[in-house]
Amino acid sequence: MTMRFCRRFAAALATLTTAAWVLAAPLRARTLETLPYAIADVWPGAVRFLRVDRGFVIREKDEAAGYVLFDFTDGPKSCKASLELIRTTDKEGRDATRVAITIRDLPRHYEQMLLDKLVSRLRDDRGAPPPPPRKPEPPKPDAGPPAPTPSPDP
Repeated sequence: MTMRFCRRFAAALATLTTAAWVLAAPLRARTLETLPYAIADVWPGAVRFLRVDRGFVIREKDEAAGYVLFDFTDGPKSCKASLELIRTTDKEGRDATRVAITIRDLPRHYEQMLLDKLVSRLRDDRGAPPPPPRKPEPPKPDAGPPAPTPSPDP
């Protein structure tokens, strides 16, 4: 009975420790969208959208790393925010870009609203996505083994 009690106590302690660790961690998610455009086409439009269209102050940006740190302002309140561009391939095989927006201290619907406006702007600027790459044609099946040649009669 003592050994069983120790195992149960250890399991309960591990569960409580894990629960405390998970609850103590900030519950923060990013809002994501995949666009069917190459990252080189999305970067300039995304930076222009944040700085010119929305008037946000850009604190830091790095095209090679694919991120922009900016101040999201909604009225008098300003919040730290980030935009990330991640190179990927869409389900049709095109070069694509996954766009992630995180705005600290605000509900997620602000991220979604900003992302929706960015996506709309990029689609207006870029137009229809490029066609997916052509898939290689599968090899044609052979007609079968060659027919045997008749042997001469002796």
